[in-house]
Amino acid sequence: MANENETKKAPEAAKKSERTPARSQASRQRAESLGFLAIVAGILIALNLLGFLSFFARVDATRDRVFTLSEGSRRVARELDDTLTITAYFTPDLPPPFNAQERYVRDILAEYEAASNGHVQVRVVHPDDEEEREEAERAGVRLMQHQRLESDRVAVMEGYRGLVFEYVGDRHVIASLPQDTSGLEYAITMAIKQLTGEDIAIGVLSGHESPTPTKGLSTLQRMLPTYTIREVDASQEIDRNIKALLIVDPQSELSDVELRRIDQFVMRGGSLGIFGGSMKVATDAGPDIQAQPTNSGVNRLLEAYGVRMQENIIADARCGTVPLRTPLGFAIPVPYPPAPTVPITEEQASHPVLFRLEQAQLFFTSGIETLDRFREMEGTSLLRSSEESWSLSGDDVNLRIRQPREWEVAGFDGPHTLAVAVTGTLPSAFAGSAGEGDAASIETPERSESEVRLFVIGTSTILRDEFLPPAERVEEAQLAGAMALPLNAIDWLAQDSDLIAVRAKSIEEPALDVPRGVTEATEDAMTAFEGQDEAGAQDALERRQAAVRAWDQRKNLFKWGNTFAIPLAVAAFGLIRWQMRQRKKATLKL
Repeated sequence: MANENETKKAPEAAKKSERTPARSQASRQRAESLGFLAIVAGILIALNLLGFLSFFARVDATRDRVFTLSEGSRRVARELDDTLTITAYFTPDLPPPFNAQERYVRDILAEYEAASNGHVQVRVVHPDDEEEREEAERAGVRLMQHQRLESDRVAVMEGYRGLVFEYVGDRHVIASLPQDTSGLEYAITMAIKQLTGEDIAIGVLSGHESPTPTKGLSTLQRMLPTYTIREVDASQEIDRNIKALLIVDPQSELSDVELRRIDQFVMRGGSLGIFGGSMKVATDAGPDIQAQPTNSGVNRLLEAYGVRMQENIIADARCGTVPLRTPLGFAIPVPYPPAPTVPITEEQASHPVLFRLEQAQLFFTSGIETLDRFREMEGTSLLRSSEESWSLSGDDVNLRIRQPREWEVAGFDGPHTLAVAVTGTLPSAFAGSAGEGDAASIETPERSESEVRLFVIGTSTILRDEFLPPAERVEEAQLAGAMALPLNAIDWLAQDSDLIAVRAKSIEEPALDVPRGVTEATEDAMTAFEGQDEAGAQDALERRQAAVRAWDQRKNLFKWGNTFAIPLAVAAFGLIRWQMRQRKKATLKL
């Protein structure tokens, strides 16, 4: 019997001995997993503690670094000599999207505090009692109405959301923050510069039918509050305190005295910016736009500096659109070759004038010819048209808005240079030549006394009021994005580049390329309109609407695909990995 019992116990003991290693291995795996999780958790806690203690810098992975101050903003804060107090007034519990503004404003003001070496002090006030509301009103913060969507109605909530800057007895107020906070850093840095910096003098050449700061350049003047813009009579000696002189689209010839005075200003170290001046474009005749050459004389200066402005208008197959009114009374957008859409390469964008710009939209621009001296001085070609561009020239250039098929193209001869920049010691345009009359007494060095800056572009439309968004309807930060090119150019000429990187964050994304189906249907509709074919026009318009709907569907597909497809792909990958591990465990033999 004993042997029989021992025989029965032996298999049971064997089975128990087989289970014991399996259990032991499972316990070991659980212990290893828990240990791994504990190690990961410890590392994450340590990293958070180190980040809290500022051993590690914050990382901003956004393309335009929207959550990080630009170097110009940090420098403005760092160079403060006295205490700058910034008071943020925010009514609590504002409805969306304004309820998220306070957190963003607190974060960006904390960046200014950190960069200021203790000179920026931030207060946040929630005006929820009568005394604080009166304080906000006295400071100049505006009481705004905000719509709140409730269960059965739309309610209106009044509240404050503004900033007040105080520095050495002066005050600057942002009475009401815009809904879009993308331009907030620009507004804050501009406010600090207005309070702390000395105005820089910029001259605009007067006369010659050119626009002035009060007529034609009023938007530009609004966007340059840290500059004093003065009209300059070049028949007299130009004030040496002026950092840069702008010549904007002169329509009549500059005299010998004026040219010599401008050359003298440059030889003494002044910067020079020339915006157009070789073609006179008449835009006051509706769609029947005409252009004629004008002998302004600017090339007498520019040729000595290595460039020449051509008497033409550059047209480009890669261009913007303008509305063309149809015989049925409504307008259709059509491509307009005299408005080139100029791409900007990574190399070109490294220049401060084009910092972070991806493209530039120009109207009625002339080509810029670069001479041997330009290459000797290592000048920079900033903007160039595409290879599918051509030159429109002659005594009377027809720029009428028309159907794409009506543009006559003798042949593409692009690319054409449209804007250049030169830095260095320039030679005088009048060295060794004696003037006559009043010009004879103007003394000019043979070369500039120091390095100077020259910017030349073949159009003035980038800074003229009639080609810019209405200033009274657009936020200042949005205007800064729309005018980034001329504002960057002026900052570069005046050697005041703090705002260039800040302004780059306000630039809108480049427009999407319109699908061929939309453009072809538009062209067919215009052809039918011209031929009085109402049925054909209606058919083309329906095809255009269908193409636009298909385009919208594609954009939505990409939008929702990016929103949901990537997370779902990650989840599917995790599920597959989990199933594979489960199968592997099921087939594991010990």
